[in-house]
Amino acid sequence: MLARRLWQGEPLLPRSALDLPIAALLVLAAASWLSSIYRDATVWALLRLFLYVAAFYLSLEMTESRRQTRRLIQTIVGMGVIVSFLGLVQYSGAPFPAFWGTGDPTHLNSTFVNYNHLGGYLAMILTLGLSVVLHRTTETVPIWTGALLLILVALCLSLSRGAWIGAFVAVEFTLVLSMLRREMSRFKIGILAFGLLLAAGITILGSKPMIDRIQTLKSPVNTEPAGRIAVWGGCADLIKKFPLLGTGLGTFPWSFTEVRPAGLTERYREAHNDWLQIVTELGLPVLLPLLWGLTALFRTGLLSFRTTSSRLCAGTVLGALGGIVAILVHSVSDFNIQITSNGVVFACLAGLVMGRYSWALPGQRRGGQIHHRASG
Repeated sequence: MLARRLWQGEPLLPRSALDLPIAALLVLAAASWLSSIYRDATVWALLRLFLYVAAFYLSLEMTESRRQTRRLIQTIVGMGVIVSFLGLVQYSGAPFPAFWGTGDPTHLNSTFVNYNHLGGYLAMILTLGLSVVLHRTTETVPIWTGALLLILVALCLSLSRGAWIGAFVAVEFTLVLSMLRREMSRFKIGILAFGLLLAAGITILGSKPMIDRIQTLKSPVNTEPAGRIAVWGGCADLIKKFPLLGTGLGTFPWSFTEVRPAGLTERYREAHNDWLQIVTELGLPVLLPLLWGLTALFRTGLLSFRTTSSRLCAGTVLGALGGIVAILVHSVSDFNIQITSNGVVFACLAGLVMGRYSWALPGQRRGGQIHHRASG
């Protein structure tokens, strides 16, 4: 991408309204190395952050071509199908590669160490695929619907309550906004929603571990939420101690030992809340680029969805926004953004939201945009 843009005399990176928020985040992250309590960890976390930024700009570049946009969506959903299939093979007790491990046999975790992160990964992809199905022509809907059902079943069997809630909120977000488009068929939306609900219901009724997992939400002996709340209290203490600079990107496992509440029997390497963790590591100023970026992301995405006449563009933008909603909700109680695979998908979805869909408007010159986008 960089070589092609240099050869054609174009800016090194495609422009978007997220350029300045991303630059501000990178500056804060790099500056945190100076005050980091563990600089080696900060270096590795910086490399991961640069990977996310690269994934964002690469996906943003791919949206300039209709074919490349479709290829990116197919790749994301296709990976979700493969991971779901492998997880179902594992869950059924069939032979599974030893280097992936098996984890808890009552949970479907596929190639992930933690089933919650599998759930977060699939929730993003499910919402993207759902929106694409809603806006596609009828001849390809059955194939996509089958893929979505496979992903949905794997998501249910992951037993990740945070992923369930995130997926539910994201699907509702997607369906409601889809119904606001005049050309959308209410019947098609209703049938697809009923099919997903039926598949989820059958999966629940046929899985005792799933029923048990749902019942733990009201169980008086469920100590998991109490443990996370205690960790969040420790995060508040860290923020009070390092309000401006934080402890350094990627240093939470070491900084938390200073404020670890009494009674916690497990070692917490993450805060189980992405929002709190990034503030503990980079300080309160990081909230400015985060909120700035999210505002630009949703404003641009909703404007694109409302104004475009292209079904592919509308379905892509709405589905990507829905996937982002899913992970933002789930990140209140987990640390999906700290998982590289999930963070890369999140970055790709952000690129699809901010896409340069010049092909979506007939007669518009290549390289244009379908909506106004601030340069900063």
